[in-house]
Amino acid sequence: MAVSRELPAALTMARPGMLTLLEAGLPIRELSLLAAADRRSIDPVYGAHRWWARRPPAIMRGIVLAAALSADAPIYKFWSAFASPKEPLAGLRVHDPFVGGGSTLVEAARLGAAVSGGDVDPLAVRIVQHELAPAPAADVRAAGELMLAFLCERYGDLYPDQTEGQVPLHYFWLHEVTCPRCGQAGLLYRNLVLARDVGKPGAVVRDDPLIVFCPEDLSVHGLPRLDRRELRHLGHRWPLAAGTFVAGRYVCPSCGRKASHRELATGIAPRRLAAVEVTVDEGRRRFRAAGPNDDHALSRAVEHLADDLRLQLPTGRLSADRHDDRPVSFGIETVAQLFTERQLLVLGAAVSWLRSADLDVPLRRALSLAISNALATNNKLCGYATDYGRLSALFSVRGFPLPALTVELNPLHPGGGRGTLHQCIERVARSAWPTVRRHVWSAREGAVRLTEMSFQAGNRDTGDIRVAGAADQGDGPQTDLCVFDPPYFDYIAYSELSEFYRAWGDQPTVVESSLLPHGENPAEQFGLDFARCLRAATRRLATGRLVAFTYHSSNPDAWRAIGIALDDAKLAVTGIWPVRSDGHMGHHSHPGNCEWDLVVCCRRISETARADLTASVAGWVRAVAPLKVSESDRASMDLAHTMARARFASPTSAGGLTRDS
Repeated sequence: MAVSRELPAALTMARPGMLTLLEAGLPIRELSLLAAADRRSIDPVYGAHRWWARRPPAIMRGIVLAAALSADAPIYKFWSAFASPKEPLAGLRVHDPFVGGGSTLVEAARLGAAVSGGDVDPLAVRIVQHELAPAPAADVRAAGELMLAFLCERYGDLYPDQTEGQVPLHYFWLHEVTCPRCGQAGLLYRNLVLARDVGKPGAVVRDDPLIVFCPEDLSVHGLPRLDRRELRHLGHRWPLAAGTFVAGRYVCPSCGRKASHRELATGIAPRRLAAVEVTVDEGRRRFRAAGPNDDHALSRAVEHLADDLRLQLPTGRLSADRHDDRPVSFGIETVAQLFTERQLLVLGAAVSWLRSADLDVPLRRALSLAISNALATNNKLCGYATDYGRLSALFSVRGFPLPALTVELNPLHPGGGRGTLHQCIERVARSAWPTVRRHVWSAREGAVRLTEMSFQAGNRDTGDIRVAGAADQGDGPQTDLCVFDPPYFDYIAYSELSEFYRAWGDQPTVVESSLLPHGENPAEQFGLDFARCLRAATRRLATGRLVAFTYHSSNPDAWRAIGIALDDAKLAVTGIWPVRSDGHMGHHSHPGNCEWDLVVCCRRISETARADLTASVAGWVRAVAPLKVSESDRASMDLAHTMARARFASPTSAGGLTRDS
């Protein structure tokens, strides 16, 4: 679909005090459909580094644009501006006090706005600074090649193979745990399957459809049929589906005692190399058993790690006071314990090389993000997607899992694999591309269309993107719009997850969030803390302008906290809409999750007049059909509607014109 490069004529921008399109008629169904479609066409700028709470770019682009347009703007002009590479928001400033993964500010900047914001997490700030001002792709690739050449020369021999032309890609490890009752050591495993070729689209094609290992001698076997149920070896018949790890517990083969990872301290238990997956010249993959060369390489890695004082390694301990007690509950107490000796050597040498290299700030930041992103695929908590043949990175689920069969990637592999240093460097390089493929809404056809959108890359001002809590960002340039996604009352502790990354840089390992429920009355405390954040935002907000944020929860206390915050910050609700933001959870979801956010629009009470909320939850559900609304989302919408109805108002002429005037 071709997209006009001209800004739609007579696009009506909202003046201060004027009712906006965001308050009067956000196209919630269409934006929700775009967010779902964009999951299959990832914008490269958001692929430079993982972030867990990034809102869909289409949603944030639509919110920011609608907040700047007059309620009288025809919807077809909204969609034309949405898809245009021109910059309709030039001259405006958008502020986000919780920048997170950066989708609000990146989309605002692409629409032409100046941007400001911050976050308590320095990793989030570094990601957003790169997204707004990336280093040139050619420079990233050139510097990355120099770094990889240095690492290969120094540590390439730690990933040997027994046959020429074969390059190790994945090392498969089993934990050797000790039963707390009888003291007998044994291997922990769910089943005997290493890999399967079941014909999944995009999966690795295997010589044998089923690859298994023997738990007694750790030999590797290719089986000719997927329906095989057992391995016959060493005079035994081993059931392929049987293992010692059942329903999250290790079952001791000697005494039958069931034990958890906490009891076994599985995360620091000895490990046995079960198999190696290699790539061969023709691009195929094969499995083999561990051999003498592997043992020698592991011994050399231990020696190098003890002798090399030039490495920049993580030295901190994991915080003990955690919302989620993993990985401490696995017995892991330090960040270094999350990595093998080889991983510490390669990653530590990469950080050391970067610190000594003569690079400008954007290029140094770009390579630091590439190394940081490689941490998630080069650690002791990575698993394996058996039917696809690819590594399952840490944080594929939002937390610290401990797979029964863990996978060590060869980070220096030049070709295949998921999350090698080469691939992470390339992802950062691609993030600087000015042309991306994104979905837009065709108002004429009434359908989603995939198109190319061109944006000016780099040279965005990042001077007012800083490490600071939202309540501490009250000083700075005046802003025209404040749009953000705050931490939720039923939160996931992202600061605990990013601690894993921060420990490798010159960043604090512990980050104190200013907005988490705590105390004897968590809802009230959360509300009062959020109110401080809102007051800081409104101190910078121009007269007659609005604040908009996304939020969801099926917990009544969560929405009570929002009401407390708005009352204490002296804000009224002037619009509220549902948008489907988290419909991508797939098998990581559960019935209690909310997939729909509520977009809450607010203005200073002094700039509004009391009004009735005419929208209804039933009306929202009808408006988004055939998209489904779960029971949890319906509860969240009901609670949000009740909160908003008690505080609903319309803009007055204070600071500008109203829609009626």
